[in-house]
Amino acid sequence: MSTPLSLPDLDLPRRNGELAFDAPWQCTVFALAAAVIEHAFGGDREPFRQQLIAAIAAQPGRPYWESWTAALEALVQALP
Repeated sequence: MSTPLSLPDLDLPRRNGELAFDAPWQCTVFALAAAVIEHAFGGDREPFRQQLIAAIAAQPGRPYWESWTAALEALVQALP
């Protein structure tokens, strides 16, 4: 089991130390992913990480936050 979600430990896009989002929907996807990880997986981010790896591998040219969206969708669809 991986460690609980910790924002300082994540390698997220930043500008001047602040999280960087180019559009409001990206912030929403991030918040939704964090909530699903916390509530459905007890803070274990490994299931999401595996989905994100698969999403990036499936479409390497896709923009980063679109891969986050695809990973979140796959993660939620796999929930019991």
